[in-house]
Amino acid sequence: MRGPRPARLNNAKTGGLKITLGEMRSTGVRDLIVFCQDYRCGHNVKLSAAQVDKWPDEIRLSQTEPRFACKACGQRGAILRGGSEATMMAVSQ
Repeated sequence: MRGPRPARLNNAKTGGLKITLGEMRSTGVRDLIVFCQDYRCGHNVKLSAAQVDKWPDEIRLSQTEPRFACKACGQRGAILRGGSEATMMAVSQ
C-alpha cells in the first residue's frame, strides 16, 4: 500500500505560488512561522531571521513547504507564513 501523495507546488492546500524570500525580506519580515499542514495537529515553530537568512532570495515559500515534516505528528508538508508582529501575536494567544 502506498503512502500519501506528496504535496504539489500548485495545489489548493498551499494556494499556488507564493512570494519569494527576497520579496518577503523587502517588506521587513525576516522570520518565518512553519505550521503543520494537518489542521488537527496545530503544531507550529518559528524560524528566526538567523536561520531564514541562510536561504537565497530566489526561493519561493511554496517551493519549501513540501519539504518540511512535522516533529509532533510526522505529517509531511507545511504552511509557511512570514513572522510579522501581528502573526506572532495571533499564534502566541
